[in-house]
Amino acid sequence: MTTNNTPHILPPLPQQVVSERLIIRPSQRSDAPHLQRWWNDPAVMGPGGNVDGMEYDESDMEDWFQRHIDCRSCATHFVICLRTPQEQPIGEFYIACDDRPMSVDFALVIGESNLWGRGYGREAVSAYADEVFKTKTCDIMQINVRCDNERAIRMFQSIGFETEYIWANGQFQTMTLTQEAFEKSRTPAQTH
Repeated sequence: MTTNNTPHILPPLPQQVVSERLIIRPSQRSDAPHLQRWWNDPAVMGPGGNVDGMEYDESDMEDWFQRHIDCRSCATHFVICLRTPQEQPIGEFYIACDDRPMSVDFALVIGESNLWGRGYGREAVSAYADEVFKTKTCDIMQINVRCDNERAIRMFQSIGFETEYIWANGQFQTMTLTQEAFEKSRTPAQTH
């Protein structure tokens, strides 16, 4: 993507983030069966608006790894794993450049539906945002969320995300997080 004829280059991203319960690490070929299962499950992909009727088979996965993972010096696709000796993959985290300098788009999915509602998505976003802002990788993180995904919207708001705009089709909204809003969300409310 270019801005004013200048190529927009994704800043160096944190390549591994560790939180209390999670490890976010670059995707590996051994993750393919998990990714394939999640991407083929409408219950997992539907809340993000990614139900396109596609069925990913092994050749699709090989093609995807060749295009998005192989030969990259800096990963942009990560797997969220439980912080256990087995490092069980439970979801994915994807970062892309935005058309504004020092801003990144991201998406995340907790693919193991039996783990929904346990705060893993919130923990993953918070841990990655903390690392991104601490290392000065970017000034703004942004995500596109389905307007009817109230649970996700509440979760993002609890981290400090604010709605920047609602798309013309009314189905999605773009939510942004600044370092200031993130830090404010982490500060306990003071009562007088």
